Parts: sequence; structure tokens; C-alpha cells
Amino acid sequence: MRVRVWAAGIVALASLGIGLAIVLALAGNAATATSRWPWLLDELRQHPWWSLGAFGSLAIVAGGVAAWLQLRPPAALNDPPPPPPVAVPDWFVDRAQTRAAAAAVCLGGRAVGITTSLWGAGGFGKTTLATAVCARWRVRWRFRSHVFPLRPRIYMVTIGRDVRGRAAVAAKVVEVTRFITGDTTEFDDPALAGAHLGRLLDKRPRILLVLDDVWEAEQLDPFLTGGRRCIRLVTTRNPALLPAAARRIPVDQMSRDQARAVLTWNLPPLPEFLVDALLKATGRWALLLRLTNRLISEQCAAGADPTTTAEQILHRLRHHGPAAVDDPATTWNLDDPRLRNQAVQASIEAATTLLPPGGPDRFTELGIFAEDESIPIPVVALLWQASGQLTEDQTRTLCRDLERLSLLTLDPRNGGTISLHDVIRDYLRSELGTAGLARLNGLLIDAIASTLPTAQPLAPTAPDPERAWWQLHDGYLLDHLIDHLLAAGRTTAAEAVAGDLRWVETRLTQRGPTAPWTDLTRIDTPHTRPLARSLAQTAHLLTPTDPSHALIGVLHTRLDTHPHWQPQVNARRHDPAQRPCLTNQWPLPDAPSPSLHRTLTGHTNWVQSVAISPDGTWLATTSHDTTVRIWDRATGTCTATLTGHTDWVYSVAIARDGTWLATTSHDRTVRVWDRATGTCTATLTGHTDPVRSVAIARDGTWLATTSNDRTVRVWDRATGTCTATLTGHTDLVRSVAISPDGTSLATTSNDKTV
Repeated sequence: MRVRVWAAGIVALASLGIGLAIVLALAGNAATATSRWPWLLDELRQHPWWSLGAFGSLAIVAGGVAAWLQLRPPAALNDPPPPPPVAVPDWFVDRAQTRAAAAAVCLGGRAVGITTSLWGAGGFGKTTLATAVCARWRVRWRFRSHVFPLRPRIYMVTIGRDVRGRAAVAAKVVEVTRFITGDTTEFDDPALAGAHLGRLLDKRPRILLVLDDVWEAEQLDPFLTGGRRCIRLVTTRNPALLPAAARRIPVDQMSRDQARAVLTWNLPPLPEFLVDALLKATGRWALLLRLTNRLISEQCAAGADPTTTAEQILHRLRHHGPAAVDDPATTWNLDDPRLRNQAVQASIEAATTLLPPGGPDRFTELGIFAEDESIPIPVVALLWQASGQLTEDQTRTLCRDLERLSLLTLDPRNGGTISLHDVIRDYLRSELGTAGLARLNGLLIDAIASTLPTAQPLAPTAPDPERAWWQLHDGYLLDHLIDHLLAAGRTTAAEAVAGDLRWVETRLTQRGPTAPWTDLTRIDTPHTRPLARSLAQTAHLLTPTDPSHALIGVLHTRLDTHPHWQPQVNARRHDPAQRPCLTNQWPLPDAPSPSLHRTLTGHTNWVQSVAISPDGTWLATTSHDTTVRIWDRATGTCTATLTGHTDWVYSVAIARDGTWLATTSHDRTVRVWDRATGTCTATLTGHTDPVRSVAIARDGTWLATTSNDRTVRVWDRATGTCTATLTGHTDLVRSVAISPDGTSLATTSNDKTV
């Protein structure tokens, strides 16, 4: 239907353009004719030059609009509906940074990369500001969706400190790809996942992608590829990770008027001297201002005197907050976790005194949960039932009390979830300590285990998982069970779970091949490393299938020869619930060798050649997709894609010092590339047919190339000039090698000679 509508619009505009062209032609004739024309057309005869100009302009505009409609991507490509518009808290105070960020994202045009960024220490309100930017009418109109008028194409994604390592970053990129486009292609390489997302975004209209709480460059880089209509708005504490061209908008302490508005929101009037003292004691820090406001509000709701309550809180802040507040000339270093914890300690301790008995302990226990995650209330109830005998109803009531004090965020949708600000979570974890975290994680694991049936190993040689962990249905628990097992000090149990084929099947179905591989790499023991490698070797084949349940069969056939998985695969195949199943009648022709580390995917056409750097840390490949790719040897990550050739790239050679490389192409050129920057530093021309191969002399001063034009050319590296053309072959010359001493070279040809 959408294609038909767009086609109809283009046809209509084309018809209008043809009509205008006819009228334009008539007006042109009138410019030299004098006979009277019938009806209203005589106006053209009487005013020919005015008509010529007016209708000519209209024809140009119509043609431009028609071309724009043809080039513009459709409003949606069967994408999932965008998320509902974000809501700004009632207490939010507009700031200059909000307006600056909104203007920047709206003026971003088609630039690739970050258009604007918000940075600063935790708790200064970066996330709230980004939310306010997304809610502004101008931004919503700029990224409006023609298919879902009430839902602009604005996507807010939280990254967080815990998304670290290539597996976790790749999984996050895949998650975002699914969130925006519905595409379920899996990658275990962040660069490849980011390139795929970029290609999909290139086909879509304007999108605002908000990347909240970015900590490392490795988290951000995959999201910066492609997507010429995608604007990235990033919140981060580390401005150094932003590209040089990024617009930086610093967010630090609020102005006096802004801080006063947050502090006194919905409160009875307070003495001016007391407000001034509280502003100083809180350092005008957004998080601390909000906590103080909620604490005073809750006390007043119970009948307390506002002034007395504010004085008590001021006393706590002065005696338990950072010592720096007593020195007006000193600036808080709130990026220091110790000072952050000290700053929030007074407010949190004051707020928790308003909780029912046991409430402060229950709140502290929330520190065991994953950062920047929505935690289902039923999961919280499992923990609190084990630690404090709370029912689920009591858990929900306590969570509501904590939300009123702004100690957490409560979302009632989907059964209810809570989330913690990372500054508050850091404080809670410091209060628990290592021993407390291990004890509470163990309590949570035991509580979850009590809800699951017992399970036996699939094979006598497999570790005992004890419980049917793969029967969990909660997404949070599936994603973080291994983390909680490790935090509880139960590494052996984590190995048993992550190494059980039933768990791998569940995680593969739930999150794709990156998920079970990530579980094993998090454990990182001698037992799990070869298991993780076996999944990495075959991950590129574990893409969604039709029918979907056939994916498990593909998994079984790929793991059938691995000594750890093979007994479990046999056991699963004999399970009647798994019938019908896919089995191997003979060894697979592409079965991975035990020595295979991984398969590198990313090229979109035949891969023609490969060269390995002298130090063995990276390699380069060429392809018929006209690109050259640089790969990291240890991680398998594509670190650079070199573009410039306009046709198939045949061959690559790397200089002995590893600082540059040379490639040959069907486009008849040789290109020299700088390894560090990925830029083409020279284009050598002279061959009259496709250039087949290249070799670099040991001293790096010259190189030799062969071509379909039956010649071999020698080039000076410094000047890029051809210093010799060697002839003698009677057919295309395929390959060349240079002797170590650089005194001779050898070539091969289709004329059957060397």
C-alpha cells in the first residue's frame, strides 16, 4: 500500500510537470505569435513573458519536488512503532542547555556522527535534560513519523557502565537495531553490528537516537557508522570519548534560580536564609536538590513544620556531606565516587528514616541489581521475601514509598519495574561491601532456584546445573543470572548453567547467538573459554530461520563434533519433545576446525585476498564489494573500512614496518593507504587494464604490480611514479613476488610461464 501511495504521488507530480511544460511551450509560442487564442488562453498571448517566467518557475519546483520524493526514503519500512513520547517530570526546570541541545539536533541536517552531546559528572541532570530535549515540540516535529503521527521517530537507549567488552557492546547494538528497525540479524562484532545498523538507518527518514550514559569509546563507536539522517544525542561523563566535531554542551551545577525552583517545588514558603544555606550545602547539584525537596515534602505531608524540617536536613548536610561545602572557594569533584557517596549519604539516610521498619535495609539491598536496568518488581519481591519476609504486595508498597522520596524510579507498566540512578546505586553498593554483595546475591539465587524444578545433566560428562534455569521467563533474570551467580562467588554453578545446551538454546532464541557467547566469556575460566570459542566459530550461521524452531536444529548440527556439546546434542535429539529434528548424515563439509578462532564477516561480496601485518596483530582483506577491511587479530573486530576504489579490489600487500599498505583493483589503479588514519595517500595510474596483484619491497622504497595488460610495473614509493615497465608475458599477469634482497622479482601469467 505504501509503495502504491508513493508511486501515485510521484506520477501526479510528473503529470503536473508535463502539463506545466505544455503551458510553458504555448507561452513560448505566444512570445513570437500574434493571432488571438481562445478562452482564457488568450491571457498567455497577451502576457507571454510573465507567463513564461511564472510557469517556468512552477515547472522547476514541481520537478524538484518529484525528484525529492523519489530520492527520499519511505516513511517506514515495516518498522516497529516508535516508542511513546517521553514524559518530562513536573518538577523539571528548563535550562539554557535544553534549548541549545534542541537547536543543535534540529539543525543537524544529514551529518553523520554526533551532532550534540551533554556531558558532566553524575547526578547533574544530563538524562533529564536529554528527556526534555526529546519532549520539545520543535524536536518532535523535526523527527515526526508520517505513519505514527503521535509517535515521533525518537529512540532513547541507555548504555551504562556495565556494557563492556566486545560481546556486550555488540549485543547492545543488535538490541538497538531490533528496537528501531525490527531487524534480528545477529553479530558478535560491534563494528559489524554498527555497520549493519548504519546501513539500515541510511534507508530511513530522520531519526533521533539518544545514547544515554555512555562511559567508553568502545560503547559509542559502533553507533557512529552510517545513518546519514540519524542524529545522535549523547550523554556522557567523559567528553574525551566524543569525536572532535561533536557539539559539547556542558551540564554542571544549576544556576541559583534553577536550583531554587527545584529545591522549593510544591513546598510551603521557607525563610530566605534557609533556602540560601540549603543551596550552598547541596552544591546546587540536581540529584541532591531533588532528594532534599522530596524529603521536606514527605515530612510536611505528615504534619511536620517546614522550617524545622529544612533546618534538620541542613544540619545533616553540613555534618555528613562533603567537607568542601564549608569552603565556598572549593569546587566539588563529583566524578569522585567517594565524594559522590558522601554527598548523597546525608540525604539518603534522612530519607530512609521515613520508611517503615526494615525499609532502609531493603532499600540498600537493591544495590545488587544491574546498573541502568529496569528491574521487575516480582524479582525484587523474591529478594525481599528471602531477606525480610516481605510479600509481593508489601514489596510494591515499599517501592511506591521509595519513589515518593525520589530514591528510585517506578514504572507501573508490564507488571511494574524499578530503576536506580547510578549515583544512588554506587552508594548502596559501597554500603553493602564485598561480603554483603556476595551474601545478597546468594540469597537472590537461592530464591530464584526455589521457583524452578530440579534438573539433571544432559550427559554424564556435563556439569550438573541442579535447577532448570532455562525455564526462566523473566528477561532480566535470563540476561543477568550469570552475573548474579558470579557476584555470589558461585563460579562452578555459573559454568554449569552457561555450559548446558538447554540454557544455550534458550538464550539463542531469546537474544541471539551473542547472548550465550557473552555468558561464557563473562565467566572466563579454562572450562568456558573453548566453549565460547565453539559458539563464536558458528555464530555467523545462527541467524533467524523460517520456521523459527529450525534454528535449534542448526545449532545442534554445528556443535555436533565438539567434545563438550556432542553428548548433550545426542541427548536432546533423543528427547521426543525435540522431534522432528535435523541431524547430520555425514560430516559437514564446512565443519569448523578445532584451531579456528572465529569467522570474520562483513564483506558483502567475494573476499579476494588477505595479508597479515608483520607483527601479527592485524590483517587486511580485499573484496569485490570495492572495500578494504582492517581486522584486529585478537578480537576479530573490523577496525577500519578503506573506501576509494570504484570496482573490485583484487590484492593487498602490507609494508614491512606495518605503517602502510597497497591495494590493486579492477578500476586499473593502485592505491597506497596510511595504516593509522585509513586514508589513501597516493593513487598510482598507468596500467591500461585491471591490476591483479601487488608486492612491496623489503625496504619499503618501491613496489611492483601486475595487470591484465600483460605488463609488470615498478613504482617508486616516495614519488608514486612508474620507474619501469616490464614486458614479455603474452597473456594477463596474475602474481608477483620480490626477493628479500630486492634485486629481482618473479611473476606468473595465464601464458603458462613464470
